[in-house]
Amino acid sequence: MTSTVKRECVYICPKKNRKCRIHASYSISPYCAEHLLHDPDLNEETKRSLRCPCPLSPSHSVDPSDLKRHLKVCNQRQIILGPFHRLLYNSALKDEVIEDNNDYPDILKEIDDEQLDLLIKKLEYLHDSTVEQSANTYKIHDVIQTELNKEDCGFKTRKHLEQIGSLIGQLDTLNLLNDDTCYVELGAGRGKTSHFLSMCLTEKINIDFVLIERDHQRYKFDSYHREGQQAGPPFIRYRMDIRDLYLPEIPIIKQKQSNIVVLSKHLCGSGTDLALRCVVNIIKEIPFIKAVVIAICCHHCINWTEYVGKQFFIENNFTPREFYFVRALTSWSTCENRYNQKLSDDRLLFNMKKDESIEKSSYSKRRFYSIQRQEEIGEKAKRLLDWGRVLYLKKNGFDAHLNIYASKIITLENVAIVAQPKESQVQDT
Repeated sequence: MTSTVKRECVYICPKKNRKCRIHASYSISPYCAEHLLHDPDLNEETKRSLRCPCPLSPSHSVDPSDLKRHLKVCNQRQIILGPFHRLLYNSALKDEVIEDNNDYPDILKEIDDEQLDLLIKKLEYLHDSTVEQSANTYKIHDVIQTELNKEDCGFKTRKHLEQIGSLIGQLDTLNLLNDDTCYVELGAGRGKTSHFLSMCLTEKINIDFVLIERDHQRYKFDSYHREGQQAGPPFIRYRMDIRDLYLPEIPIIKQKQSNIVVLSKHLCGSGTDLALRCVVNIIKEIPFIKAVVIAICCHHCINWTEYVGKQFFIENNFTPREFYFVRALTSWSTCENRYNQKLSDDRLLFNMKKDESIEKSSYSKRRFYSIQRQEEIGEKAKRLLDWGRVLYLKKNGFDAHLNIYASKIITLENVAIVAQPKESQVQDT
């Protein structure tokens, strides 16, 4: 009895820089079924007869004979969840024509040293002349402080709890921890922020939580909020993209018409822009939106297409290419930060390296700047991008500002956008 020797696919996965570990599927090729299209020894006709790219996403392929069935079950298929799921409702692509779609990923490599210096001066001048200083509003809610004081509170738990506690402290300062309120967490992840927020609302009545998350999450905190359990009110979770969210049609919001507070902890990149546009798009339809509190991060992922502060940059003579230059500089504030993380006596300590204030980076475009100077430039680039978002909110009926909600010892992304509708806006609606 002869046994067939299984051959591993010879395709080199570019991200992992190693061979694919799936076995070759066809005798005519040393490639597996998924990577068959990359076989240089097969003609195009043979490839098409065996595999074809999925019409919903070219990131994977499928057997042509199985295409009809695959389209019904493909993870990339668009599933409309209800009237609150409106494709691209909060995307700039719905209303705007974007002339420049170039993402300029290598802009720092493309410009010479003289251009670099001129653009940094232009960035700093605009920052210093327009951006208001962020207020330091660090305050941890008492309930979360009790959790932090527990002996079994470890380093990672403490780090996240302090951020969550301070965001809840922001809500408390604004008198937003009230009865008859629906808290909408965008980019909810596992729902940890909403979980601890519910612990601060045990004495309140008629409280609801709506969680919006695009990706599948394991170990969700929703398990503590099922019917009949004592941890808090049930979580209503929708797996969808913020760009497709139409809040007025969310069943619990449409039914109860409670006060609404929109919040998020570390909503990455353009997710923040989609969230702000989501609220602005419906402010005239839902007069009971009380506040938006979003801790922002990942400025290097922002793109010109979805960015809500485009008008601010255009009015100050910044081109899309220069916008991406500002975006690239935001990494200077974090990627070579001056601190080493150490744990001592259950406290997070950061110690500066010796002589680091005059140390130069080895990266060619930074060689003229000390690491301290790089961080200063990167911080200004971040705040400039955030200020464009603040002006967008102000233009659309909100009182908005930037708050420092946590220490840099806890997180380098320690700034939040806090906005409330202006009284005139509420009266008009």
